[in-house]
Amino acid sequence: MILLLPVSRFRVTYEVGAGRPYSRLEELVCRMIAEAPQPVTLAQLRETFQVHDRLLIESVVTLVRAGWAAMNLGEGLAITEQGRQTLGKGGRPQSTTVRKASTSLYMERVCGLLERETQSGLNVRTFRELGMSRADLDRSTLAVRNPRNSLSIGQAQGLLPHRAGEWIRWVGEPRMHTKGNEFVPLHVDLASRTVTGLPRTWEPLLTEVLLQAAHEREEEMEEFSQEKIFQLITRAPGSKGVASRAPRTAALPLPSGSAALIPGEVEFLSMAERCIEEAETSVLIVVSAIDAASVKSWERQLKDALSRGVRVDVLWGKVDADDDGVSELKRIASQSAAGSVRSLRFNARPAGTVSQIVVADRRTEDGADAVTAVLGGVPLLHRNAGQDHVLPALVVSDAGVAAQIARAAAGWWAETAGEDFSAAIDRWRRLASGWEQSIQSPRVLIRTPALPGARDVDTALVFLDADCALLECATDPGDGVIVRAYRTETSEDCAQALRGAVAVHLQGPSWLSPSAPTIGTKAGAD
Repeated sequence: MILLLPVSRFRVTYEVGAGRPYSRLEELVCRMIAEAPQPVTLAQLRETFQVHDRLLIESVVTLVRAGWAAMNLGEGLAITEQGRQTLGKGGRPQSTTVRKASTSLYMERVCGLLERETQSGLNVRTFRELGMSRADLDRSTLAVRNPRNSLSIGQAQGLLPHRAGEWIRWVGEPRMHTKGNEFVPLHVDLASRTVTGLPRTWEPLLTEVLLQAAHEREEEMEEFSQEKIFQLITRAPGSKGVASRAPRTAALPLPSGSAALIPGEVEFLSMAERCIEEAETSVLIVVSAIDAASVKSWERQLKDALSRGVRVDVLWGKVDADDDGVSELKRIASQSAAGSVRSLRFNARPAGTVSQIVVADRRTEDGADAVTAVLGGVPLLHRNAGQDHVLPALVVSDAGVAAQIARAAAGWWAETAGEDFSAAIDRWRRLASGWEQSIQSPRVLIRTPALPGARDVDTALVFLDADCALLECATDPGDGVIVRAYRTETSEDCAQALRGAVAVHLQGPSWLSPSAPTIGTKAGAD
């Protein structure tokens, strides 16, 4: 039996960066050389910075190779005109390059799963290419159970092709090019209970759905000839599919002490409050629901952050009928506004997000930029009902994990109906880009590439939106710990896209239960 899986095609433009930013030490060395009245020697650098000679020599070599400083033999280091001009503009020297790229992604319309256009197992046909009658097309096409006509940036970012050593710097809004009028032909054999033609990444979630659909249509379907079946499920000549070496979503190496579980409600509330209190410029709060009483209970923390000039963005999924949660947010925003400028932004209409998330940038004791993200836990802005708890929660200070979540949040904002959220969207995209770029810096702990099957390093694999459903149907998700920022009951029906869902699969020697790091044993955000 032939079934047709409807798909929509989205075009995504994005930017990737290569190289790395200068470290803080290299920047300070460059500034010292620029401000010195005469050439600077290694002895002077050693006396000023009190670090190992190797680090100083590496910094000097980097600056000289980049053309920011020059070595005067017998005298020392002097700033070049190029270096002086860059520092004079108030910017930090960069040794990175940026290139623009674009790709197409396909979303199947049953569960909302994605795949690259170039995926070798993806066989997409138009109505004309199928060569079927309209009657056969109608009988064979699966019903659309995923009504979304937009694509989340967060779900898309893990599928954007880029070369080794590059990172995703910016992602534009995905644009829909076709709306369910392209199809993936599938051969379903009920006798052997097999489905031929599905990309491997879609098989766990869609196989049973397709077998059930085939069983329901068994009597009304007409059998195609073997020649026609072969023609339909074989990739069309000239198709773009290639065997991709890039993983669907890369696992991120986790530096030691950058993540920990939060076991209980008291510890979670303390960590969430600390996260907001330490925020430097921005706080993101994503909640599945809000109510007036709970918003009031966090009024002091929100106003304290706003009074320090911190921008607070609240994205909520739903509100109880006849509840004034939105009105309370409006009141706090108005009372904290500086004239016409409001630093508390929130959606006026339900966003449908299902997760509990807090993300905030911060500054460490030595003045370095950092970030803390808290996933799961107790609903912050909704009545504290036990059935809404998602414990243990996770606190993570890894910039790579936070960047994926922040970029996903920007996408959820962009998909939310209502007023213009461009300021919040741009800010979280910019923060995500900066955090992702920071992990390329040598001042960050060396991040060993996470290879499939590697168990000697700690890693984090982030799942977003509908991809979270793959965790629920996996018979063997592997070792380690899976932390969800949403209640698992939310994902029982794959037809209901998990908008705003986030889950993190933690693996490696530190994440072998029951010895996983927990708040109180290993701090994950210090």
